[in-house]
Amino acid sequence: MIHRGMLAQQIETVKLALKIRQHGTRSLSEAISQVKKSVDSVAVAELRRRLAPIYQKDPASAAKYANLHHWLLFNALRVADLELDTTASGLRILDIGCGPGYFVALTRALGHQCYGVDAPDAYLSAVEQEVYATLTKALHCQDAVSPLLIERFKPMPFRDQPFDCITAFWICFNRHRQPDEWGVEEWRFFSEDALGCVRPGGRVVLDLNENSERYGPLRFYDAATLDYFVSKGHVDQGRVLLFRPQ
Repeated sequence: MIHRGMLAQQIETVKLALKIRQHGTRSLSEAISQVKKSVDSVAVAELRRRLAPIYQKDPASAAKYANLHHWLLFNALRVADLELDTTASGLRILDIGCGPGYFVALTRALGHQCYGVDAPDAYLSAVEQEVYATLTKALHCQDAVSPLLIERFKPMPFRDQPFDCITAFWICFNRHRQPDEWGVEEWRFFSEDALGCVRPGGRVVLDLNENSERYGPLRFYDAATLDYFVSKGHVDQGRVLLFRPQ
């Protein structure tokens, strides 16, 4: 019998495949194929087998990332949304909160210099530790991923080697849904610091998690934070694009 969570993910996978077929480029399809061909499929299959009971009990847990095909397609759409499949290769990209490394693996397959950071193991659950370690190794991008804890009012160590693009998807480093979730001052510090870590003309892409209980109709931030983001770039609900002037 197919678990409800598995069925929902299968349906979403079909939708993702259709979107890739309709809107994806040849280079993106080739990158997906390259990652699939090179991945350690035995290690991924074993991981999925081991974590199946956890996924059935909690479909929202990190065990979901063991579905290689689904998350490759999901991250392929992120790549396409940022037009990284149509941009000349060789961009320096930093993915904050890279997790299992799918976005890193795909952008590297496209010829970009993509690096990932995520919280040290002490801040991850046992499932997250197993999933992230197994998948980054299976995807051959473990050497491009490093531990880094993003903290309030603490600068990132990247100013000497700036990036063309910094991404952060499904952000939790802002203490999401914690009593001390970041406000405008923390976001101002982080944004200014991140923009200082990209080259002139570079961009910072933030994909915020929703917290309607805290923010009401604004859903992702308070009014002061929204005003700040709008003053620095472009905001579309939880998607925030910040630009460093040329």
